[in-house]
Amino acid sequence: MKAKQTVKRQLRRAMSLFYLLLLANLSFPGEINMKHFWDDQIALENPHKGWYHHFPDNHINKYIIENDVDLTEFPGMDHLYMRLSWAYLEPVEGQFNWHIIDQHIEKWTANGLGIAFRLSCRETSSDRIEQQFATPRWVIEAGAKGDFWLRGEKVGADGPWEPIFDDPIYLEKLENFIRAFAQRYDGTSWLRYVDIGSIGDWGEGHTHSGSRLLYNYAQRKQHVDLYLKYFVKTQLAITDDFVYNIKNPDERQKMHQYIVENGITYRDDSPLVDYYIGAYPKTYTVRSPEYFADVYRTKPTIFELEHYGTVKRLGNWTADSGSAMAEHGDGKTGPDFFRGALELLHASYIGYHGYAHEWLADNPELTVELLNRCGYWYFLHSVDIPDQVRASDNVTVKMTWENRGVAPAYNAYDLVLRLAGPETVTFNMPAGNLHWRPSESSTTFVERYLITLPKNLQLGKYDLSIKLYSPQASRTVYLPFNPQIKDAQDFYKITEVTVFPPAE
Repeated sequence: MKAKQTVKRQLRRAMSLFYLLLLANLSFPGEINMKHFWDDQIALENPHKGWYHHFPDNHINKYIIENDVDLTEFPGMDHLYMRLSWAYLEPVEGQFNWHIIDQHIEKWTANGLGIAFRLSCRETSSDRIEQQFATPRWVIEAGAKGDFWLRGEKVGADGPWEPIFDDPIYLEKLENFIRAFAQRYDGTSWLRYVDIGSIGDWGEGHTHSGSRLLYNYAQRKQHVDLYLKYFVKTQLAITDDFVYNIKNPDERQKMHQYIVENGITYRDDSPLVDYYIGAYPKTYTVRSPEYFADVYRTKPTIFELEHYGTVKRLGNWTADSGSAMAEHGDGKTGPDFFRGALELLHASYIGYHGYAHEWLADNPELTVELLNRCGYWYFLHSVDIPDQVRASDNVTVKMTWENRGVAPAYNAYDLVLRLAGPETVTFNMPAGNLHWRPSESSTTFVERYLITLPKNLQLGKYDLSIKLYSPQASRTVYLPFNPQIKDAQDFYKITEVTVFPPAE
């Protein structure tokens, strides 16, 4: 008897709650499945990630851009990477030829691209004065020590000159140049990063094509400290070769820790280099994935392909018979190694190291795939919101997100919710994206956003739309949805919501 009475009381309570909700003109929240609208084949040109183009690339005319559309119409082109020797920019002590780079900066930033730099002090050819003497001749005339080196042997005076990289006169003149360069460019809105490139062949931190002399922790730290001293606003980057080429393993680890502790990020200049295909096939030519694992959680990392033309010429892109890829790649091809290296490096910026039109013509679908995979790649799984609300209500909107990229974002983005109907109101709030980290197990992240509807909001039916927005870049962060649900203001339509009068 008592059991039946208990059941009846529970039913009465449930019915009472049901009728109260009806009287309040409110419905239960419903989950909207957004997977029906996913489109992972479209190129998403989002801020703080993407492709970059090498130009100039050591030589003043290397990888020259023949047609502007090669870059302006390249999916996800983010910045121009200028790698140029010191001698081009300070041909006479204290007299700077900034125009060489400023002409490109002015043109391409006006087209929405960013810029990154490496300033080298040693090149390996001697076809013109700035290549033979990447460190300007006037530095040598001032007494800086060095010699003409090529592949471990001293060569004649017509060969490429290499400084002693810890020579005090060299360091003094170098500091003056870095100071002037930083005073001009540090902290500019378009500057993505600056490489520490003042040791070694092409600024890579090794001397394999030159003297093959070794430099220890203390000698290398002097160079790192010069950049830290003058670039106080701009992200600094360094090639993993700079660290790896310290012979003593304890000093090598000490340098790595110094890099991490000072907020410097890594770039890898070696993916698909012929030697590395045979030496490190299991890690897709990435020699030091542990370095990148220690920085990518807080800093964007950088992927630089071996010169694409060289990869093709050696048969490694398509794993031609007799190539290193055919011998060591275990049935894989160049694109497979690119994908694998991208995962290990967690790179936000990726470069093909060649001519844009050639790369894109050869790899149109791969270009889009890698663009989306580099850095972050956000998918919205579902949205929970009542389809009936009252003016003046506090409404919780629950969203489930996933990051299918290889890295987190390093900038906080905003979620913008818009109700458009009898009138239009928008709500701007932190999206919470900084903890949406990539995961191999399809981890999702649930966010709850609270919005307060205006008390005098006009009644009726409203379209609820959303978008992610980067206040730092003043740009939309696009999502992989069918373009048909996106309007001209970059909002994605989610559902329809009815607004009723406020409660008495």
